[in-house]
Amino acid sequence: MTRPPPTVAELHVLIEAHRKARRVVLGHFIFFIICCVVIMIARRYLKFPLQLSWVIIIAFLVAFAGDLGRFLYRRYQLQRLLAAHNS
Repeated sequence: MTRPPPTVAELHVLIEAHRKARRVVLGHFIFFIICCVVIMIARRYLKFPLQLSWVIIIAFLVAFAGDLGRFLYRRYQLQRLLAAHNS
């Protein structure tokens, strides 16, 4: 039994959710870049070890993995529904 093609309302809701997730991921990326710049400055002036940079990267990935996963899943859903809608 095949699923009926998606309605325009379903596509619109998913497109809006995808756009919101993309803005969130972009915000996280900007925050990550700012944190890296601050860490590099702190390393230079306060003589912090290089391992501190890796801790920041790992903490970022752990803290925002849910948002990244949500973005990737919504992108997959959108591609799937658009393919079903176009066929």
